[in-house]
Order: sequence, then C-alpha cells, then structure tokens
Amino acid sequence: MRASAVLFVCCSAIVAQSALAGAWLMPSGRGQAIVTTTFADARKAYDASGRLIETPSYRKFESRVYVEHGLFDWLTIVGEGGYMNFHGAAAPYDYLSVLIEEAKAGLPLSAPRPPPGPHYEGLGLGAIGARTRLFTWGDYIVSLQAGARAASPAARRFLDMRDPVQADLRLLIGRPFDVFGLPAFIDAELGYRSRGQNGEEIRADFTAGLRPLAPVLILAQSFSAFAPRGGPAGVVAAQKFQLSAIYDATASLSFQIGAIAAVGGVNSPAERGLISALWWRY
Repeated sequence: MRASAVLFVCCSAIVAQSALAGAWLMPSGRGQAIVTTTFADARKAYDASGRLIETPSYRKFESRVYVEHGLFDWLTIVGEGGYMNFHGAAAPYDYLSVLIEEAKAGLPLSAPRPPPGPHYEGLGLGAIGARTRLFTWGDYIVSLQAGARAASPAARRFLDMRDPVQADLRLLIGRPFDVFGLPAFIDAELGYRSRGQNGEEIRADFTAGLRPLAPVLILAQSFSAFAPRGGPAGVVAAQKFQLSAIYDATASLSFQIGAIAAVGGVNSPAERGLISALWWRY
C-alpha cells in the first residue's frame, strides 16, 4: 500500500485512551466522570506488512467525556462522547506530470495546486455500554462488559470503524496487590470488536497501577488489536503504550498527565501524543 493510502485509509485508527473502565464496578448511586484531552501527531505509519514508512503527516486534538455510574451494586453503566479536530498534510503532488498531461491535451499550462490534505472538525466517537460482575475468586474480580460504539460517516474516516455502529464485548479480570508494601493493581481485558479498519478484531488491553505516594497513582497501559481475518493484520493490527500519572487533589477530584505512542500495527499511523485528564468522582 502506498504511503499516502495508509494516511487516508487509517489516519487515526489508534485513538488515545485514558485509564477508563476496569473490572471493578461502581457502588449503587456512585460514579465518576473523566474529561480527557489529547494532542497527537504522526509523520510515519505502518503499512500492510507492518513496516514503518513515511506518510503525509497529520496532527489532531481530541476532547472526550467518559462517564460510569453504578445503577445497581451489580451493574455499572458507561457512556462516552467526544469532539475531534484533525488536520492532515497533502499527499506528495507531481507538478511535472500535470503539466505534461496539459501539454498533451493542448491545454494552456497552468500553475497546478495540490489537493488539500484531509481535515475534520466535529463530533467524534460516541459509545454506551454496561458492565456486570460475574464472580470473585480470592482477590480476583471477573466482570463482563458489552457496549456499542457509533460515529458519523465523516468521523469514521478518522476512527477505527467501518460501520455506523460497532459492537464491543469484553471479559475483564482485576486484582489488587502490594509491591514492597505499596498498593498496586492489575487489570486485564480480552474482548471482541466488530469491523475495524482491518476487519473484526480481538482486543487485549492491560493496565498496571502503583501508588508510590498516597495521592499519586502511576499507570502503565498496553492497548492491542488483532485482526484474525485481516491478512497480515492477524499478527498485530494496532498496538500502543501509555504511561501516565494521576494526582488526587481531593477525595473527589484528580488530575492526570501522560504520553502515548503507537509501537506497531498494520495500515495504522505511528502516532505519538500527550494526554491530560480531569477526574471527578461523585
């Protein structure tokens, strides 16, 4: 696949994520809202064989609101909505070829202008779902989450979606523990997502958290997508890592800052970015 095609087909297939839902449920009547902003860009992409190649660059800004609320002690509902501003550079333009074609056609020679790069500003991804606890086993908690994702035709061009509505089903496992006397936890999610850019996907997301100080939580996260029917994408359709820190300013208000990077994929951008978030618990 040509470098320009990678950008236009999948120029924003990897969407930045914060530490959102885990295996744990919210108590009945309690919840939290997370407002995340992301500044990201990419100058290279992974082609159909997973090789890193030069592509037209882009930059984007995203703002997302994620909410989860305990409807019952055994059921937590989740929702998400966002805004996106995307600016892509124009693909390489062959002025000489255009002039030659005009000359062959007997047309007056012009000063051809390259086509503009892709641009989008408006609503991004919208999602809704629910999470329920299946069982606990010692310190482990096992939950199931099902949801639907939706976006407009214009927005889907810049998201990892082929259809107007996308299904997402996940099995979540969480466990708290101590590391040298410091509180820590791990959360693993194995899921299925319908019709991404490389076809139906298996999702594998992992989060490890550590509190070196009472008000500070350090998060290391991995987000991976595998496309069994996507040809070369069956290896890794997309993979990124995120490292961030959350500071608890009060019992109900926290601030997050971190960085995210795509480290592999197929027909996906080698995106890098900075994230920040405001957490409010109620």
